[in-house]
Amino acid sequence: MIQVGLILSIAATVIATFPTKLVYQSPTGLFLENIAVRPCSKLLLTSALSPTLHTLDPNSANTTFDEVYSFPNATALFGIIEYQPDVFAVVTANAQNILQTHRVNLGSVAIWRVDFRSKTPIATRIAGIPQSTLINGLSSVPGHPNLVLAADSNLGVAYEITMSTGAVRIAVQDAAMAPGAPAPALGINGLHIHGSALYFTNSQQGTFARVPIAVESKGVSKAGAVQVLGTVEPSGLPHRYDDFTFDADGRAWVTAHPGALTLLYPLTNGTWAQENAAGDPEGSYAVFMEPTSVVFGRGVNKKIFVCDH
Repeated sequence: MIQVGLILSIAATVIATFPTKLVYQSPTGLFLENIAVRPCSKLLLTSALSPTLHTLDPNSANTTFDEVYSFPNATALFGIIEYQPDVFAVVTANAQNILQTHRVNLGSVAIWRVDFRSKTPIATRIAGIPQSTLINGLSSVPGHPNLVLAADSNLGVAYEITMSTGAVRIAVQDAAMAPGAPAPALGINGLHIHGSALYFTNSQQGTFARVPIAVESKGVSKAGAVQVLGTVEPSGLPHRYDDFTFDADGRAWVTAHPGALTLLYPLTNGTWAQENAAGDPEGSYAVFMEPTSVVFGRGVNKKIFVCDH
């Protein structure tokens, strides 16, 4: 049986056998797509099958899954990222059969701001991306608190959104971000800036890669060639990377289908290695069914929270 809407908490210290704990499981089988953490440690969760942003407190003895805001003119939510303290960007869209087609309705994609700095969260539509049929992951841009990058999984580009004005432009485009064949397929999925590079996964190509970038007054731009750092090795299963996060040591924790959390890390010779951190990449589903996103919690006792469906 596929477990849907699953969130797991993993104590993250060094490579070892990681204990897992179920924090919350949706009683209705809600597909959870992406996750973010507020400064107060509460989690924010999006679903590809719901227009409602939800929150839960992972430290509560009686965790409840509470509504934050239901976005108008939307049926699905995708990426979410904190780009200013307690201010988040969220992707909304209209979609039918999104899990089968990996497409949303053309002209329906929008980027919203959700501001938690007042007593009641304030949601504001910032921009539309009319040419897109799927915006997936989001990334903040360190040092530039009004910029957000967005992954277009079908067109294979990373857009730059100026959250203060709503301006949208293509920041990075490369064949390494494209979905390839056969269709329907997802190209660039998760993306995050770390150091002077944009790191991203490509679900269809089965790659974890980075590209040097420059961040100047005109915005984010490509500054070098793409380097593939890790690949998924198929063995008869539909292996692919999904979203990811970085730890303080520059290691990438990557959700990998069918059922694993993978750690990719740099070696002294400049190459990268990868190890299975939790679950089973061959799909025994002992821990994860199909993890979609991962984020570090706040506070001294670091935990990793993983969305699984």
